[in-house]
Amino acid sequence: AVEAVVSTQSTGDMPELLWKAYIDFEIEEEEHERVRALYKILLARTSHVKVWISFANFEASSENYQRCRRVYEEGDKALQGDRQKEERVLLLESWREFEGEHGSEESRERIRKKMPRRVKKRRRIEIAGGEEEEGGEGGWEEYW
Repeated sequence: AVEAVVSTQSTGDMPELLWKAYIDFEIEEEEHERVRALYKILLARTSHVKVWISFANFEASSENYQRCRRVYEEGDKALQGDRQKEERVLLLESWREFEGEHGSEESRERIRKKMPRRVKKRRRIEIAGGEEEEGGEGGWEEYW
């Protein structure tokens, strides 16, 4: 009955703390399928990284590591794109930590390859008035 009410509410009508309280209640009652259903309802409304990580942590605490990996994979796909780079990095860091504790060398390597890399770039520095520095070439700046 409560699930029906939750599924008809928008996320604006049901603050984060209320969602968390209901999910925590179902976890205490050991209603794992209801917990999964609640997370799926919530993720259909918001793709917030904290929800993905919380869902993955729930699966890990149930020692259902395959489901946990599936949640991380779905979250990774959902968060890909230019708008959510930082959120995706947070998810990948959580996933890397999980694989460090429960994964194989192969699974750790797979996550390492997904992690973004910082690339050092160089650009020419223009001197005021468009003049070059003494020595002929001007300066260079390195940036990330």
